[in-house]
Amino acid sequence: MNFFKNNQNANTDKPIFETSYLGLWIKVYPTRVEFKAGAGTQNVPINQIASIQLGMMGYMQIIIETSGGIKYKIPTNKKKEVKDAIYKAQEALINVKSDSSNTSIADELAKLAKLKESGILTVEEFQAQKAKLLN
Repeated sequence: MNFFKNNQNANTDKPIFETSYLGLWIKVYPTRVEFKAGAGTQNVPINQIASIQLGMMGYMQIIIETSGGIKYKIPTNKKKEVKDAIYKAQEALINVKSDSSNTSIADELAKLAKLKESGILTVEEFQAQKAKLLN
């Protein structure tokens, strides 16, 4: 069927990162995150990921929140690696979209991330500024 054929072709590109845990899996592609967490698989476009939260100590999961407010809890034992791969894909996408000005969107995003990590920006302030840069 045509739908199956198109869906199959969409998955022929290679992931930049993939991992599995307890029979569930996550694949990070340059333009999307694909995962199986429960029944069925999900796809989230990279440009729609607003935040990534690592599960608390002892919880082997990450929580991906979209710009639309949808949260996905994904079991994984490689929380930091998944987060880093998603950020890498977002940065690559931003670099493609950015113009040739002296300061790229990726540079601005990196500066915002450092401000958030140092406690100068709250998570909410970081997400708001990130959303402005990505749009």
